Amino acid sequence: MRHSRVISALLAAGTVTAFTALAPQVGAKPASGSSSGSSETCAARSNADRMFLRRADFADEPCRTQDAAIRLALSNCQWLATHGHSASKHIELAEINRASVRYPYTFLDAAVTSYCPQYDI
Repeated sequence: MRHSRVISALLAAGTVTAFTALAPQVGAKPASGSSSGSSETCAARSNADRMFLRRADFADEPCRTQDAAIRLALSNCQWLATHGHSASKHIELAEINRASVRYPYTFLDAAVTSYCPQYDI
């Protein structure tokens, strides 16, 4: 049992690391709306995506960063489905997210509210 928890934690950390590599500027906001100065059109977003991006403060980020944030949010829901969704598990997951996002508790709350409200506490 102990080994499975260690492996699960390593997999979760690996997921966070992978998303960090995909979106190293997760908390930075370019002054002009995009880092190149030209407007960027993102792929179509669902209502849940738009709500998440707004609540997690990613609505003004470049599309690539938004996409990575959405993938991380969805993986957070999967993590909660796998490991449980008690208050202590929410704290554990928010702390795992700390390496990738500026406001990990706000990020997790936005993810749960938008994508997996069944795991709200």
